[in-house]
Amino acid sequence: MQHRMNIAKRRALENAAYREGVYPTRVFPVLFPVHEIEVRATTRTGRDYALIDKFLERSIAEGGITTIPHLAEFLRLDPVLVDRAVRVLRRIGHLDPHGDQLVLTDLARESLQANTCYEIRREDRRKIYFDGYTSQPMHRRYYQSSSPFLAPAEALALLGKRFSRLSSFRPFRRDALTALARNPDREKFNLPIAVENPQEVQPECVFLPLYLVRTVVRGGHERYLAYSETNGSELDEELSALCTNLPDIGFALQNETPPVSQQEQSVRGWLERYALAGREFFQHPDGSWQADLAPEDFEPATQRGIRDVGSFVDLGTVVVRVWCQDHEVRRRALLARAKSLLGVFRYRPQDRADLLRMAGDQLEFPDLDDGRLRALATEAGENALIKQLDQLDSELKQGT
Repeated sequence: MQHRMNIAKRRALENAAYREGVYPTRVFPVLFPVHEIEVRATTRTGRDYALIDKFLERSIAEGGITTIPHLAEFLRLDPVLVDRAVRVLRRIGHLDPHGDQLVLTDLARESLQANTCYEIRREDRRKIYFDGYTSQPMHRRYYQSSSPFLAPAEALALLGKRFSRLSSFRPFRRDALTALARNPDREKFNLPIAVENPQEVQPECVFLPLYLVRTVVRGGHERYLAYSETNGSELDEELSALCTNLPDIGFALQNETPPVSQQEQSVRGWLERYALAGREFFQHPDGSWQADLAPEDFEPATQRGIRDVGSFVDLGTVVVRVWCQDHEVRRRALLARAKSLLGVFRYRPQDRADLLRMAGDQLEFPDLDDGRLRALATEAGENALIKQLDQLDSELKQGT
């Protein structure tokens, strides 16, 4: 768990710096309160019309023929066959269930207009998630086969050194589900158009593990970038805006911010433990910290891994960017990162160009692409990496 947490946290920090272009000053592992709403609804499904059903409905809609005998006579069909078809249309909600006169329902008229036979299934139960502060719906990225949400007892086990809990005493807004049902972008929040008339059954409080990366943007304003623990590489724009603009969250996190002198002491103590003597560190005007290490700090006998270059170390109360001016060290770090990304390139080839660009920006090899990566690997004598890239490209071509 701790190892997975460290990886997700690092991804969040790197994403903030090298994709969003803002350097982090702090990262807060928090348990974000969420309203879990179980809803009961009807669902609409569509299929091709059976030929006789379509002609029956068109005859009623366009010809004004509203009895079984007249329909049988008009369409020259056996009355028994027409009666059987009418029973089916009533059962799927296309005909008014009462009276001898055949009246099309709104569902039938919509079906005729769309040339699709819609049916209503009466029972659908699903869980919809809303944030615990404003009752805005959560993005569908959180609706995976493995839910990222934690029950209160599960969240309690993470409190303490790993996560702190954000508190909200705001109840679920009763009109939030209705507003979502009317939202034209509702599928973005995991409520498909086919689900109709959702009704709240039971609200529960759950928690979402988040990494809130604090940055300082233009004008000295603080901004919080929200990353889920299960997907530290994808920014949640909606939650980021909420956490930045909601005073409740800002006040809670500000209370955990130590003075600059204490931050400096933390960085100095970390350098004394994990780097050789004489290394420099400084604070940028935006409040972020950087430690400049030397090539010998990344030799095999030391405690720093080469992939730490360009990345971040979380000291709990402050974040430090690890840097080295040496070109050779940064090239080694870049090639090590490229090796670690080979699996991602294989299964998500569409992300390859963006990930290479981000890795290049991280280590000051701007506009990095496949050609430049191969040139750097050749320059470093990394023939194994070149072979792996060739094999990967060959596999991808065969798969297309």
